[in-house]
Amino acid sequence: MSDSLKQYVQKITQLPTIPVVAQEILKLVHDELTSVDKLDNIIENDPPITAKILSVANSAFFGYKTTTQTIHDAIIRIGFNNVKDVALGVSLMTVFEERAGRVRAFDYQRIFNHSVTVGAVAQLISKDLKMKFAEEIFMNGILHDLGYLVLNKYFPDTYMQVLSLFEKGENLLEAEKEVLEFTHAEIGAWLAEKWNLPEGVLETILYHHNPSLAKKNLKRVAVIHIADYIVSKGIFSVTKTNPDYPLDSSSLSILEISEDYLKEVEGKITAGEVF
Repeated sequence: MSDSLKQYVQKITQLPTIPVVAQEILKLVHDELTSVDKLDNIIENDPPITAKILSVANSAFFGYKTTTQTIHDAIIRIGFNNVKDVALGVSLMTVFEERAGRVRAFDYQRIFNHSVTVGAVAQLISKDLKMKFAEEIFMNGILHDLGYLVLNKYFPDTYMQVLSLFEKGENLLEAEKEVLEFTHAEIGAWLAEKWNLPEGVLETILYHHNPSLAKKNLKRVAVIHIADYIVSKGIFSVTKTNPDYPLDSSSLSILEISEDYLKEVEGKITAGEVF
């Protein structure tokens, strides 16, 4: 942890607590005998989170023309693991929902939409590449930009300075380093560690812009990097314009894919197609 990051996090006097729904779902992560009814009951105890999960389940990425009305139906439609991971990611993100009248650097809904889209695209790519983690990567995508939410909640005025530099022509990561001396990935990983989130989630948060630095989850992080790059460039970025994230070419070799494959994926997703 850099000295600058230490100084910033020390200013956070009240660490956000993990919602009850997320606590209950985290207990299920390693429980292979978890029943559909048990997950259904946990989620439906929180109506706002239920509504968001149903919104994700009904999104275009899953390709259904009719809408689902219940968590049980969503589990049947998009799968037990998908619903579990989306529920965990969504419940953690709701901690940072904006209150009316407060100054914010980012639009929370934009970050939410971006994060869910990255999760969906990451899953499409990992399934296409036949990755073993395809059924569990949605949560990594949803939480990869947790750092933006931390900065938006606790340091909006300072992050406005970052956005000012970005609007003058610097890419968003370089602007963060110039103003903060750390990036949203680093402060997001700090919170993931405080919350004791799974190691794979922590690494995707910390290294999603530099996948070659990941210690144990290289391919998982590389998929999130590619998905984030594609979504930010052409579909739904966290900022109103492309944040100009650089493509880490090591992610292509890690996944054994070419730039032509990347362009093909971009084209399909931009056109609203699925794999």
